[in-house]
Amino acid sequence: MKKSGLFAFALAFLTMPGIAASQDAATGRTMLILDGSGSMWGQIDGRAKIEIARRAIGDMLSDWPESRDIGLMAYGHRREGDCADIEVLADPAPLDRARLRGLMQSVSPRGKTPIGATVEAASKTLASEDVPASVIVVTDGLETCGADLCALGDDLARRGTPLTAHVIGFDVEDAEGQLACLAQATGGQYLSAANAESLTDALQEVSQPEPAPEPAGPLLVDDFDRAELGSGWVVQNADPSGFILEDSALMTMTVQDGYMGKPDQPNVFLWREAEIPEGDWEISADFTARMGEVQTLGGRRAIVQVGRYADPQTYVVAELYRQGNSNDDMWLKLLAVSGGTSTEATLEIAGDVRGFDLGQILRDFEEKGATLSLVKTGRDYKARLSLDGWTLQDGGPEVLETDPVTVLRSKGTPAIFAGTMGPEQTLTWFDRVEVIGPAR
Repeated sequence: MKKSGLFAFALAFLTMPGIAASQDAATGRTMLILDGSGSMWGQIDGRAKIEIARRAIGDMLSDWPESRDIGLMAYGHRREGDCADIEVLADPAPLDRARLRGLMQSVSPRGKTPIGATVEAASKTLASEDVPASVIVVTDGLETCGADLCALGDDLARRGTPLTAHVIGFDVEDAEGQLACLAQATGGQYLSAANAESLTDALQEVSQPEPAPEPAGPLLVDDFDRAELGSGWVVQNADPSGFILEDSALMTMTVQDGYMGKPDQPNVFLWREAEIPEGDWEISADFTARMGEVQTLGGRRAIVQVGRYADPQTYVVAELYRQGNSNDDMWLKLLAVSGGTSTEATLEIAGDVRGFDLGQILRDFEEKGATLSLVKTGRDYKARLSLDGWTLQDGGPEVLETDPVTVLRSKGTPAIFAGTMGPEQTLTWFDRVEVIGPAR
């Protein structure tokens, strides 16, 4: 019978956000975690697994870039039956092959296999720098200390600095899918290795830098340069009196007060033919909008939305809205709704007080326009407003963003909407809608 907790080690890579890792880059930090559980003395093809592991890691270190820091952790090597037996043997530092090999030789297998606690400890050690991290776990056994690896994966995925776990199963049967779950929950991959050769190959693969991401660019674009909307779009509760295509724009006007997400809301535009890619992406819409005049007691409650929409209970949208209260505030908002439960992040961007010229801002939205975007990075979503060569205040930024909101899973199609949360009428011209990947 295959015994649990025979052998595991993990590699955690850190790279600066937005910059591809490279073999000669000095920005990477790696932690090796070597399993010292008692069953490490088990054999494959007549060789102890501890020997196979040392040799495979040694081969990897032979090709390790001098400029990338590396450290070493071990667990189960000091006490039998102690799930807390986890030790940092060497903090991440410039490569010293002889020292690391010597430290590995000092690990004498005897204890248990706390995979979850070790990955957690590695994530905390490496979280001292606010950059994305990844962990690569190689194990020939399963968790023996009670950790729920699926729950750990979900927790790691929700953190502000995400950690991606890649898992290599070394001669192990993952019948309940815990190892694969840890990888998949964090956006990583699950690999398998059956012997010394395939373990060495797997280590070489995971130690290589990730390829540079494809340049950000539109995957799908609709500039509405036609007379009819066409079959690629579906209009929810269509009211043709409230929209038309002319002058290469989709022009919409309020026919019923409301917003995307309100049941039975007319004229929510769903871009059915647009497929949202895996990983990071962005849905954006270029628009101009006539959102009313400045009034003494508040103005029109206009709203423009861009997002991913499945139904009134499930959607994520970026919103620009004019609140229409006594201060006539304008806000940028990220709204995520799952199962009817909503989470939001808001940013007040303008008002008729505090030095804003709201009248000019409203004219600029109508005459110059802006781009409203829903941006997904990892499991974080945020709303972005990019102004077309103008600012809300002198010296202010041309790009504004909300704080991120974490959403584990989203579904639906790209969607746009413009209207009024009140009796007045809002006119909006959508000039271009894009699906972009990866997120910029």
